[in-house]
Amino acid sequence: MMHRDIKPENFLVKDPSDSQSTPNNLEAPWSQRVLKLIDFGSAKDINDTSSSPFTDYVGTRWYRAPELILGSKNYDASVDIFAVGCIMAELYLGRPIFPGQNAQD
Repeated sequence: MMHRDIKPENFLVKDPSDSQSTPNNLEAPWSQRVLKLIDFGSAKDINDTSSSPFTDYVGTRWYRAPELILGSKNYDASVDIFAVGCIMAELYLGRPIFPGQNAQD
């Protein structure tokens, strides 16, 4: 499966210390936090050859892979890896790595 719209807004983090199940409101270690990817509205089965060709306009602009920006309809799950890399760079830098107002920008 390709998600095709990975962006920070599509991740949910559950912190067990926020729930009432944690005794004495102790902070839970990071390993107990849960990260979930949501919004599979643009998801596509990579192996489904019976469906129509992939669309070239997927993904949020700041996290869109170069092949999508250039209009390719032949891509794979690497577009999701590119988006995750953009998010990791944003976490490190404290700002989006590729902010732009349009595809050319």
